[in-house]
Amino acid sequence: MASSKITVGNVEIVALLDAVMDFPFEAFFPSIPAQAFDPYKEAYGACWAPDGRFRTNAQCYALRSEGRTILIDTGVGPGPHDFLGGARGQLLPDMKSKGIKAEEVETVLFTHLHPDHVGWNLSDGDAPKPTFPKARYLVPEADWDLFTKPEMLGQAPHVKAAVMPLRDLGVMDLVSGERALTGDVTIVPTPGHTPGHMSVLVVSAGERAMITGDIAHHPAQVQETEWNSGFDGDPERAQQTRRRLLERLEQEGTLAAICHFPAPGFGRLVRLEGKRTWQAL
Repeated sequence: MASSKITVGNVEIVALLDAVMDFPFEAFFPSIPAQAFDPYKEAYGACWAPDGRFRTNAQCYALRSEGRTILIDTGVGPGPHDFLGGARGQLLPDMKSKGIKAEEVETVLFTHLHPDHVGWNLSDGDAPKPTFPKARYLVPEADWDLFTKPEMLGQAPHVKAAVMPLRDLGVMDLVSGERALTGDVTIVPTPGHTPGHMSVLVVSAGERAMITGDIAHHPAQVQETEWNSGFDGDPERAQQTRRRLLERLEQEGTLAAICHFPAPGFGRLVRLEGKRTWQAL
């Protein structure tokens, strides 16, 4: 099994698995016939559940850089989750098993504000408290502006329940544009999936990696960049960003961490028989 930890120069990246999620292909990729994925079954068998549904992951990533611990996304949350057959999220137990304490996290960055990325923000109890008590929670400003509109809150109750209380608790900051989190770690805008979608670039000691959030959901999309998931808010912009970013990752040889790809989501983009291919580490 692939390692859940890698080092990029002086930065350690730890993959964290909150939940395995199975969906009908037509629900996740409504504009793409399920049989269009058939040529990719052999190469990416882990993307199919035993019953033939699309299998994906709610993964998060912890970075250790310059003595700081940064958490990228917080998964689906504790649950139980009806849409996962009553399953519960495992982020906190997985962090513990990999030697990461909730109280050591100094920064939580959300790549975007979809429900499978903000679930562990608050601890249970009569009054909500931050799950990561020492952290500043960084929220993409364009996503905040969209999802907190009164007409949107009905469609995004998770924002009201799991994100807006962070503001009231005084632990939330809005972010936009490029921003350095440490000397080796920078957040960069990659809009399209949502208007404020962010990725995380690591450049350290001559090595490079990027945590790409929901730029893609299935490894077939590294070749079929025009394929959109049904959750891409701006399909045309999502395609443009996906194509541009994947071309950059391939040309630079940059290691990628893609949360919805088979765990732990680490790999590179390489050319095989003239086609761009996801090559897991």
